[in-house]
Amino acid sequence: MNRLSAPLSLPARIVRVIVLIGLLPAALLAWLALVPTKAAPLVAAFGAAPADRPTPAQCAPYRSPDRVPETGHDDAAARLRVFAIGYHLDLRHATSYDTWRTAMRCLIEDTVQPFRKPGVPTLVVFPEDIGLPTIAVGARGALLRTQAQTPLGAVSEDVPLGMATALAELNVAYAPQIAAYQAKFVGVDVRKQPFLAATDTFARAFSKTFSDIAKDYGIYVVASNNMAKYRVTHNPLEVSLYADPAVLPTNTAYVATDSRVTNTTFLWGPDDVNGSAPDFEHNLLFRNEKVPLTDTESTLLGLDAGPSTGAAGRANADGVTVAGFKLGFATSLPAFQYGYDFGQRPAGLDPCADLTVSYAACQDSLGVDVMIQADANNGRWTSTAASGAWQPLEWMGSTWRAVADPTVHFKYNVTPMMTGNLFDLLFDGQSAITGRGAQQPPRHYVGNSSLSGSDPSAYSIYAGDKTEFLALAPWADPDEGRDALTATGGDLAPASGSARENHYVEAVIYADLS
Repeated sequence: MNRLSAPLSLPARIVRVIVLIGLLPAALLAWLALVPTKAAPLVAAFGAAPADRPTPAQCAPYRSPDRVPETGHDDAAARLRVFAIGYHLDLRHATSYDTWRTAMRCLIEDTVQPFRKPGVPTLVVFPEDIGLPTIAVGARGALLRTQAQTPLGAVSEDVPLGMATALAELNVAYAPQIAAYQAKFVGVDVRKQPFLAATDTFARAFSKTFSDIAKDYGIYVVASNNMAKYRVTHNPLEVSLYADPAVLPTNTAYVATDSRVTNTTFLWGPDDVNGSAPDFEHNLLFRNEKVPLTDTESTLLGLDAGPSTGAAGRANADGVTVAGFKLGFATSLPAFQYGYDFGQRPAGLDPCADLTVSYAACQDSLGVDVMIQADANNGRWTSTAASGAWQPLEWMGSTWRAVADPTVHFKYNVTPMMTGNLFDLLFDGQSAITGRGAQQPPRHYVGNSSLSGSDPSAYSIYAGDKTEFLALAPWADPDEGRDALTATGGDLAPASGSARENHYVEAVIYADLS
């Protein structure tokens, strides 16, 4: 989720949400009864799952009305073609396991298959938290999916009602599985317990979907989710405790192996490589646990960070080779962590000593060629960041710095950005693929044409047109000045009442790595 320039104190509204999550189930049910549940139309046309290759007609209900035409960079010497999927979040896609599977396969059919390059391997990178909607799969998530179609306002400035409702509802919906895991792993943090309880659902909806896509389409797939590691069980007692009630009767369940819940990025390949791995991980090539975490992830959701020191930290930041490129995974905030300002690497720096400080510099020292920066920026794109800088200008400190800073050697950065409103949260940004030494027509994120008087002077290196953008997604409006962009960001936001509410761009971009 959204990276922050510096640690922030826990807002009062987050504290109050956490208190709500910790209420007894009976009290939660009573509180939820007061929340409006006005029916919102689900996508009836989603229906049952089509064949493995859905047709254009079957994909039609899943297409965002705000999807823009695919754009990309072609290179005759391509060794790998990479796609950045700027998915527009829609909880209705997770109505069932079948609808989620279809929605993701339709993204491949619509935006990847027509643009694949014959004879060149394909890498598809989905945005951070692409697995988040799957916690709302089935009957247990029906209320969440309905409420998501009608964003609620706030009870007060301190209580985001939509977020509080969603988190509380998840605790109620997954109450039996939460109780089982609390008994199994005594003292599970109440903030993360819904994600732990959803382990079986995540395995069936998230892991299976993306593992199958990689094998069925013969491609490499990157996707991420907040979930625990799991094992397969056929023990009847465990099945009854942990399996999604919607799949019963069944003789299989997917059970968390411990209580750690991490923001994990997965890379699946087209072929099985480990027959002893659990279901849907036979073709898993690499997993990365996000470190450091954002304030939202650590304080609101209670997620566990990946290893930050020693051999485990280096192995986590290292990566895997695909088509001759060493891919490393830096999910949002880690991609900003160099431990020093642009071009000012201090003598004697040990970049892997503490990955919470210098994650990106450590990846460079490990020989990573391609920084995969899957992103879900939960905040207005056209706004001022915690650093005091215009947020798109601050974002240059990851996507562009990776290929422009002379103190590191990354060849490419690939950053798909999730868009869309979710209760009181919003996700927005411009997907980008950048290349070191590229000489493309100069471009910039919206609002970045020049440094404003309100921007810290340290950000001057990031302002103006840059030739390193191989592909750049458009924003909802052209660059017409920061005041106009800020106003549009307000129109797009949850509960704005504007005709443009939630009409963020869905963009898929691609580039050849050579």
